[in-house]
Amino acid sequence: MNTVLDSMISFAATGEIGAFRLGMSGEEADLLLGGGTDLTALAAPSPGGAVGFKDGSLEMWVDPDLTVCLLGFDAVDVEGRFAAPSRIGVADRAVIQAPSRETVINRLEQLGCAWRRDDTLTFDHQFAIRTEADVSMVFTRPEPPTNEWVLASLYRSASRY
Repeated sequence: MNTVLDSMISFAATGEIGAFRLGMSGEEADLLLGGGTDLTALAAPSPGGAVGFKDGSLEMWVDPDLTVCLLGFDAVDVEGRFAAPSRIGVADRAVIQAPSRETVINRLEQLGCAWRRDDTLTFDHQFAIRTEADVSMVFTRPEPPTNEWVLASLYRSASRY
Protein backbone atom coordinates (compact mmCIF):
# COMPACT_ATOMS: atom_id res chain seq x y z
CA MET A 1 0.00 0.00 0.00
CA ASN A 2 1.57 3.25 -1.10
CA THR A 3 -0.81 5.92 0.20
CA VAL A 4 -3.42 6.38 2.88
CA LEU A 5 -6.08 6.36 0.12
CA ASP A 6 -4.73 3.03 -1.19
CA SER A 7 -4.91 1.67 2.38
CA MET A 8 -8.50 2.83 2.79
CA ILE A 9 -9.65 1.38 -0.54
CA SER A 10 -7.88 -1.92 0.15
CA PHE A 11 -9.57 -2.07 3.56
CA ALA A 12 -12.98 -1.40 2.01
CA ALA A 13 -12.42 -4.26 -0.46
CA THR A 14 -10.86 -6.81 1.92
CA GLY A 15 -12.03 -5.91 5.43
CA GLU A 16 -8.42 -5.96 6.61
CA ILE A 17 -5.85 -3.22 7.07
CA GLY A 18 -2.54 -4.79 6.17
CA ALA A 19 -2.04 -7.54 8.77
CA PHE A 20 -4.81 -6.18 11.01
CA ARG A 21 -8.11 -8.06 11.09
CA LEU A 22 -11.14 -8.44 13.31
CA GLY A 23 -10.75 -11.13 15.96
CA MET A 24 -6.97 -10.91 16.22
CA SER A 25 -5.64 -10.52 19.74
CA GLY A 26 -4.91 -7.09 21.13
CA GLU A 27 -1.45 -8.40 21.97
CA GLU A 28 -0.77 -9.26 18.31
CA ALA A 29 -2.10 -5.86 17.17
CA ASP A 30 0.05 -4.10 19.78
CA LEU A 31 3.12 -6.01 18.58
CA LEU A 32 2.44 -5.10 14.93
CA LEU A 33 2.10 -1.45 15.98
CA GLY A 34 5.41 -1.49 17.84
CA GLY A 35 4.02 -1.65 21.39
CA GLY A 36 2.69 0.87 23.84
CA THR A 37 -0.87 0.99 22.49
CA ASP A 38 -2.85 -0.19 25.56
CA LEU A 39 -4.57 -2.75 23.30
CA THR A 40 -3.41 -5.45 25.70
CA ALA A 41 -4.94 -3.86 28.82
CA LEU A 42 -8.39 -4.41 30.22
CA ALA A 43 -10.49 -1.28 29.96
CA ALA A 44 -11.33 0.73 33.03
CA PRO A 45 -15.03 0.54 33.78
CA SER A 46 -16.63 2.24 30.81
CA PRO A 47 -19.58 1.73 28.51
CA GLY A 48 -18.86 -1.41 26.52
CA GLY A 49 -15.50 -1.96 28.24
CA ALA A 50 -13.53 -1.50 25.00
CA VAL A 51 -10.03 -0.01 24.66
CA GLY A 52 -9.14 2.05 21.62
CA PHE A 53 -6.02 3.17 19.81
CA LYS A 54 -5.68 5.79 17.08
CA ASP A 55 -2.69 6.55 14.84
CA GLY A 56 -3.35 9.17 12.22
CA SER A 57 -6.68 8.11 10.73
CA LEU A 58 -6.24 4.44 11.66
CA GLU A 59 -8.52 3.43 14.53
CA MET A 60 -8.65 0.10 16.34
CA TRP A 61 -10.62 -1.12 19.38
CA VAL A 62 -10.38 -4.30 21.44
CA ASP A 63 -13.29 -5.67 23.43
CA PRO A 64 -13.17 -7.01 27.01
CA ASP A 65 -11.85 -10.39 25.83
CA LEU A 66 -8.92 -8.44 24.31
CA THR A 67 -9.66 -9.21 20.67
CA VAL A 68 -9.93 -6.59 17.94
CA CYS A 69 -13.62 -5.78 17.54
CA LEU A 70 -13.42 -2.68 15.32
CA LEU A 71 -11.06 -1.49 12.59
CA GLY A 72 -11.33 1.65 10.58
CA PHE A 73 -10.22 5.00 9.30
CA ASP A 74 -11.63 8.30 10.48
CA ALA A 75 -11.00 11.89 9.47
CA VAL A 76 -8.45 13.61 11.72
CA ASP A 77 -9.78 17.17 11.69
CA VAL A 78 -12.85 19.32 11.10
CA GLU A 79 -11.82 19.80 7.48
CA GLY A 80 -12.43 16.07 6.98
CA ARG A 81 -8.83 15.20 6.09
CA PHE A 82 -7.25 11.78 6.56
CA ALA A 83 -3.72 11.13 7.82
CA ALA A 84 -1.55 8.11 7.13
CA PRO A 85 -0.71 6.04 10.22
CA SER A 86 2.89 6.47 11.32
CA ARG A 87 3.26 2.96 12.79
CA ILE A 88 2.49 0.84 9.73
CA GLY A 89 3.99 0.67 6.25
CA VAL A 90 2.30 3.51 4.39
CA ALA A 91 4.81 5.40 2.28
CA ASP A 92 2.79 8.60 1.96
CA ARG A 93 2.70 10.25 5.40
CA ALA A 94 0.83 13.31 4.14
CA VAL A 95 -2.58 14.41 5.23
CA ILE A 96 -5.02 14.08 2.32
CA GLN A 97 -8.33 15.74 1.58
CA ALA A 98 -11.28 13.42 1.96
CA PRO A 99 -11.87 11.67 -1.36
CA SER A 100 -15.17 12.20 -3.15
CA ARG A 101 -17.81 9.49 -3.29
CA GLU A 102 -17.18 9.18 -7.03
CA THR A 103 -13.44 8.63 -6.49
CA VAL A 104 -14.10 5.96 -3.86
CA ILE A 105 -16.71 4.15 -5.95
CA ASN A 106 -14.49 4.25 -9.04
CA ARG A 107 -11.59 2.77 -7.06
CA LEU A 108 -13.85 0.03 -5.62
CA GLU A 109 -15.11 -0.82 -9.10
CA GLN A 110 -11.52 -1.02 -10.40
CA LEU A 111 -10.91 -3.69 -7.74
CA GLY A 112 -14.14 -5.50 -8.60
CA CYS A 113 -15.51 -4.81 -5.11
CA ALA A 114 -19.29 -4.86 -4.93
CA TRP A 115 -21.12 -2.47 -2.61
CA ARG A 116 -24.66 -1.44 -1.77
CA ARG A 117 -26.37 1.56 -0.21
CA ASP A 118 -26.57 1.18 3.57
CA ASP A 119 -29.98 2.57 4.50
CA THR A 120 -29.43 2.12 8.24
CA LEU A 121 -26.59 4.66 8.13
CA THR A 122 -28.08 6.98 5.48
CA PHE A 123 -30.08 9.96 6.69
CA ASP A 124 -30.27 13.77 6.45
CA HIS A 125 -26.71 14.92 5.77
CA GLN A 126 -25.09 11.49 5.62
CA PHE A 127 -24.93 8.86 2.88
CA ALA A 128 -23.48 5.40 3.52
CA ILE A 129 -22.53 2.31 1.58
CA ARG A 130 -21.46 -1.16 2.74
CA THR A 131 -18.92 -3.14 0.75
CA GLU A 132 -18.97 -6.89 0.18
CA ALA A 133 -16.24 -7.10 2.87
CA ASP A 134 -18.78 -5.63 5.35
CA VAL A 135 -17.01 -2.26 5.62
CA SER A 136 -19.33 0.70 6.18
CA MET A 137 -18.28 3.85 4.36
CA VAL A 138 -19.93 7.09 5.45
CA PHE A 139 -20.00 10.18 3.25
CA THR A 140 -20.93 13.73 4.24
CA ARG A 141 -21.10 17.09 2.52
CA PRO A 142 -18.14 19.39 3.20
CA GLU A 143 -18.53 22.87 4.70
CA PRO A 144 -19.68 25.10 3.15
CA PRO A 145 -22.28 22.68 1.78
CA THR A 146 -21.85 21.59 -1.82
CA ASN A 147 -23.48 18.95 -4.02
CA GLU A 148 -20.45 16.71 -3.57
CA TRP A 149 -20.29 13.88 -1.03
CA VAL A 150 -16.90 13.17 0.57
CA LEU A 151 -15.70 10.24 2.67
CA ALA A 152 -15.93 10.89 6.43
CA SER A 153 -15.16 7.44 7.86
CA LEU A 154 -14.98 3.74 7.08
CA TYR A 155 -15.28 0.99 9.67
CA ARG A 156 -15.75 -2.70 10.08
CA SER A 157 -16.85 -4.11 13.42
CA ALA A 158 -17.48 -7.58 14.79
CA SER A 159 -21.01 -8.76 14.00
CA ARG A 160 -21.91 -8.91 17.68
CA TYR A 161 -21.77 -5.11 17.93
